[in-house]
Amino acid sequence: MDQSASQARVSTQPDPPVRRDLGDPGRFSSARTFSPPVGSFVKPGVLGGYYIDFAAKAQQPSWPPPWLGPPEKQIHVAEAQWGLGCYERFLRGEGEEWLVAATAAADHLVVQQQTGGRLDGAWPHGTAMPHTYLLDPPWLSAMAQGEGASLLIRIYRRSGEERYADAARRALRVCDVPTGEGGVRAPLGDGFFLEEYPTEPASLVLNGGIFALWGYYDAAIGLGDAHAREQFDIGVETLAANLWRWDTGRWSLYDLYPHPAPNIASSAYHLLHTTQLRAMQLLAPHDDFEATADRFDEYMRSRLRRADAFARKVAFRLVVPRNSLLAHRMPFGPRRAET
Repeated sequence: MDQSASQARVSTQPDPPVRRDLGDPGRFSSARTFSPPVGSFVKPGVLGGYYIDFAAKAQQPSWPPPWLGPPEKQIHVAEAQWGLGCYERFLRGEGEEWLVAATAAADHLVVQQQTGGRLDGAWPHGTAMPHTYLLDPPWLSAMAQGEGASLLIRIYRRSGEERYADAARRALRVCDVPTGEGGVRAPLGDGFFLEEYPTEPASLVLNGGIFALWGYYDAAIGLGDAHAREQFDIGVETLAANLWRWDTGRWSLYDLYPHPAPNIASSAYHLLHTTQLRAMQLLAPHDDFEATADRFDEYMRSRLRRADAFARKVAFRLVVPRNSLLAHRMPFGPRRAET
């Protein structure tokens, strides 16, 4: 993309971002436990920065990033988060080249979208999920669909180019398709949950479901999409009514899949759950979001509970190893989704 074209696009932005210093960038004890803060440019009802600050995901404003593999091995969540991280850096005032890079990531997602059929707009994954859930390709992720849409809508609002808005709408239509029909929507309570990993039975990964739901929110405020607004509102009520399912009373669960042992969240994901709920409280205030985030914070402050969570996570990985060979051989390991 031409640099001057990007500069021309900047002036078309209708919603100037509002900076909010809601997250603490220092909330990590090591690189392995880093959990990003709430985005600094978030204002309810305005399409500014993303709700979680992914700036650390993007180290250089150059597409493609060095980790991008061939199309059949690409993880689309990583591409969307990289683009959102570039966009965050642009909003920080780090230079126009970051907007150019974010736009290049959006262009890549547009090219990679499936065209036609029931799953038009999907970003299929071409390699198997090797452990924990064991999904065979091609499989979809609601997290990729939602985060990809969030990036595309931001680039649309900068550029005015309808192709980005169209691609975002198509990406979110996949989120309306049930997992039994190849989509990413699973029933939960009286509503639905968007599946980062569309398994049978449902995996219900908490962080992925929230990220996916924000795609609907961005389409509602960034595209004026009434259907997306309705789906976001239903999703919010479903999430709030069911948050107790991920709360053990001592720590948060990563998912609700019927593993042979509970899949306790790592410290990084527990922090991410807390931060996501803080961000959700900004976008769609609800007593259950605030109360659950407060409890999760309380758990994290307890040295005993942190140690207990670590021990339980180790126990989980002993029976559900993060290793493709062992995961296939363990007699009590995860089952493959039926096709």
